[in-house]
Amino acid sequence: MSIKMNRRFVSVRKAIAVTLVVVATLVCSTVTYAQEIVVDSVVVGITNTIAVGNADSLATFFNQRVELSLPEYSIVSSRNQAKMILRQFFAQNEPTQFTVLAQNEGQGGYFVSGTLISGEQRYRISFLTRQQSDKQFVYQFTIE
Repeated sequence: MSIKMNRRFVSVRKAIAVTLVVVATLVCSTVTYAQEIVVDSVVVGITNTIAVGNADSLATFFNQRVELSLPEYSIVSSRNQAKMILRQFFAQNEPTQFTVLAQNEGQGGYFVSGTLISGEQRYRISFLTRQQSDKQFVYQFTIE
């Protein structure tokens, strides 16, 4: 009788150990998946605001200081100054389409590059994000 109970006890312990490993794996992969969704949704939010030329919404993704490069000049500016500059750019170049060409993850952020079409003009737009606290912020935005 004691051998049967020992086998049951060992079997129960194994079952509990396996269950704990499975649950831990699921929790870890869920946390990782949730973080990827948040980052991806930030990138999607940024690309969507570029596609419609909404400088006000785009600026909400910017860091307090952002390196902004346009065909005419490059500047390190505040978020509000970058918003005003991009508002003027989009007013003069109303987007009809924005297509993401490349997206790479690395060093706590994303590099995204795409093509903006405005009438007969084509612009290459790229931006770099960086993780700060629990959010992704654009710290470099380029229009060529």
